[in-house]
Amino acid sequence: MAQDDTRVRDQLIEAFLLADGPVSGEDLSHRLGLSRTAVWKHIKALEQLGFAFEASPRVGYRAVRIPDELMAPLVRPHLPPDCLLGSPILWAESRASTNETALELAEKGLPHGAVVTAGEQTGGRGRRDRAWASPRGGMWFTVFVRNPCALRHAPDLTLLAALAVCRALRAEGVPVEIKWPNDILLGGRKTGGILAQIRAEGEMVDHAVIGIGLNANFALEELPEEIRDRATTILHATGRPIDRPKTLAHILAELDRLYRDLRDGRGFQAVHAEWTALCSTIGHEVEVAVGDERVRGMARSVEPDGSLVIETSPGVTRTVVSGEVLFSDREHI
Repeated sequence: MAQDDTRVRDQLIEAFLLADGPVSGEDLSHRLGLSRTAVWKHIKALEQLGFAFEASPRVGYRAVRIPDELMAPLVRPHLPPDCLLGSPILWAESRASTNETALELAEKGLPHGAVVTAGEQTGGRGRRDRAWASPRGGMWFTVFVRNPCALRHAPDLTLLAALAVCRALRAEGVPVEIKWPNDILLGGRKTGGILAQIRAEGEMVDHAVIGIGLNANFALEELPEEIRDRATTILHATGRPIDRPKTLAHILAELDRLYRDLRDGRGFQAVHAEWTALCSTIGHEVEVAVGDERVRGMARSVEPDGSLVIETSPGVTRTVVSGEVLFSDREHI
């Protein structure tokens, strides 16, 4: 969609959100600087996106259904006034990957705090470049940050994002946990993941994209059959949908607080106890992929630097700085 069309779309949605009753075509035409025919065409385009309107002669249009898409005018009312994340929010009905889009836009001057969202992803990727199923009804978005931290603290970006997601979802009554280092579990099954990609200049991170994918408001049957025994959706697990725009705003607000602290030198260590309490990996038998190596043992702790301590045999421990938990007896597999 062209930039002008996106601007008109967002202004039109805002007009209906703020309206106490029907809005006349003449009023919309005046506000948007468009002909009434052009306004009608934009309303029809919104209907294709899941909006529904009632039109009354000589009275105007009234929105009777507004979908919970991650669009700027639907998310912004829920953001705290001082939140530096979420301006702008760039929504598209479909993208190959929100991370890829954010990286492309970064080269064109994308500002700190921009959020790229999508109704669906057709080429979403997770760790080790695995495909990530991203159907409609999920939450697929990427947060863009500039100069967030020193390069040595780059792993904190993912750890803090996981905490922000947990805070927001738990506030909505969804009892998620963290699987070290970057997966979100619900009832022992994966319901979300985080993929951070950085660009560094010397000892500092120049910019980073933090991609977050959450299996939110769609049926379990929308996931590939081969992963349904170890993955879930919030709708399937809880029996109710979440308000996606409100939840995104809450995640962004939590991220904003955490990343401000990170930029001020208070990163993961400052929330280590809270993060550890939410980590389902600790205290369970695990198998962790470290490059081509497999490390097996009991996960004993997550250190203040974010590394995982595994007891490989009685009294013998191994500290893993970066890896992926392939198996945990805490999970459903």
